[in-house]
Order: sequence, then structure tokens, then C-alpha cells
Amino acid sequence: MPRGEHLLGAALRVIAGQGLAGLSVRTVAAESGVSPAQVQYYFRTKTELVRAAFEHSGEQFLADLRAVEGERSIDWLHHLVDVWLPLDERREQRARVWLAYAATAAIDSDLATHSAEVDAELTGVLAAELSELGCLAPQRSAAQLLALIDGVTLRMLTLPMTDRASCVAEVLTPFLRSLIP
Repeated sequence: MPRGEHLLGAALRVIAGQGLAGLSVRTVAAESGVSPAQVQYYFRTKTELVRAAFEHSGEQFLADLRAVEGERSIDWLHHLVDVWLPLDERREQRARVWLAYAATAAIDSDLATHSAEVDAELTGVLAAELSELGCLAPQRSAAQLLALIDGVTLRMLTLPMTDRASCVAEVLTPFLRSLIP
């Protein structure tokens, strides 16, 4: 169990609902039903709390990716990509956390470095999967796919839940099909 894990779910809910501007020792304490001193015991600074919350969210995301089973195919790849997208409330919360983190990483050098490391790791994992599926340019295609997922995720967060699947069908599905010969 990571240090302060019992507080991280509360931090994620605060970030998803109020953005990083709403995240504080007091809001996490209130959301988790503990004293502010307990939050400060585990996380001395807001940056520590933000990074831990993002890492916790990332670990949940990676667990979801690992759970995608099946024979490697275009359908499997599509299902893998769907894990990223805010197609239900749980994934929407994770997407809102990602968006808040990405916006902060754009102006915070410590978080920017961490974000770049996570991006490189995801690109490598996705490139390996694309290579296994016979993609001709897996590294470039992985980078393009991640950028497309980022854009589609942002767009989907502005759409009603009922309209999000059509966004996938119009934008991502054709791109995914173009990757595999």
C-alpha cells in the first residue's frame, strides 16, 4: 500500500470535481473524513499530493490496461484504447484528473519532467503492442495515437456521455484501422 493511499481516492475526487485549484489539505481532509494534520503527515506540499494522486490514478489506469485480455487484433487494440476514454463515470474522473495534471505540468517543471517520463513509457508500451500487431511504423504511430487519444479525451469531456461513442466511431476507429496492414 503506497504511503497515504487512503487519502488518494479523496484527492482524485477533489481534483476531478474542482480541478487543482480546489485541491488543498482541507478539501482532501474533508473529502476523506480525516483531520488536516493527517493529510499533512503524508503529504508535506501540494506538489507532493498532486504527484502522488496522479501516480495513484496512473496505477489504476495501468491495471485497467493489463486487464484487457484477448488475442492481439484490431478489436483488441480498439478495446485497449477504450480504456483511456471517458466513456463512463469512472474513466471520466480519471480523464479529469489527467487534464488537471497535464495543465499543471505545462507550467511546473517538476511535474513536466514526470509527465514526460510517463509519456515516454506509454509510447514505448504502445509501440511494442503495435509492432506485435504488424504496424509498419510502431513508434511514430504510437506517438500519433497518444496525441489523438489526448485530443479525443478533451473533446469527449465537453460532450454529453450519450454522444461520446460516436466521437470514437468518427475519429479513433478509422485511425486504428489504418495502423494495421
